[in-house]
Amino acid sequence: MGNKYKYCDDEVFKDDAYRALSLQFENYQSFETFYSSLTDLETKDEFLRVGSTYLFFVKNGDWHVNVPRSDPVIEYFTNSFKLVAILAIIESLSNKQYVDFFQWLSGKDKKALFPIADKSQLQKLYDEYKSEYGAIRRCKSFFSNLSQSTKDKLCNSININGKPAKTIEKVAELIYQARSDFAHESNSALEIGNWFHYSKKKNEEILWKQLSMSYLQQVFEEGVVRHFKNKIINQEEVGT
Repeated sequence: MGNKYKYCDDEVFKDDAYRALSLQFENYQSFETFYSSLTDLETKDEFLRVGSTYLFFVKNGDWHVNVPRSDPVIEYFTNSFKLVAILAIIESLSNKQYVDFFQWLSGKDKKALFPIADKSQLQKLYDEYKSEYGAIRRCKSFFSNLSQSTKDKLCNSININGKPAKTIEKVAELIYQARSDFAHESNSALEIGNWFHYSKKKNEEILWKQLSMSYLQQVFEEGVVRHFKNKIINQEEVGT
């Protein structure tokens, strides 16, 4: 049988990962030192997968349009696709295997809840399920792991009712909602770009203050490296 680790220690994929995440390292040697510290082969493979996927789908990739009356690359189009790709990679970093709502509800510890009394109880159960397995949970966790200075800058880039977003979790929710509006309703993610964008949702007036794709990519790259640094720490703690 062949090596189950598709990317591990392959110089091509290491080059991809360095190109994708080079801003997070002083030079290639520091990148190599970091990579070598990922002693678990599965973790190394995952790191190279993330770096290579991000390089092609986002950092050095654009959505091209072949229409005579159009520029080949339209910024808000390509930003929308890149946003979907970034959040898809973030979701893929979770160690939890996907479980749909029915599977979760049918688990041993949930059987005592049947019969479910009403819609209100069902909604509470669904909210509990989303907090445990929902994609938004993974997104919030990723953004919560950023440096404080990055979290502060992100919160200040979005005003809600005239004031900066109070928490990074709220910022993560709004970014994820922009992704979902495009993925499910084909509404371009105009929130992400080198411009100001105003929207109103329920009782919230939301002003996005030039939250550019280039900056969101920097945020993602920082988050990826911090994610794998935490894996190193966790592995060391388990070993002690």
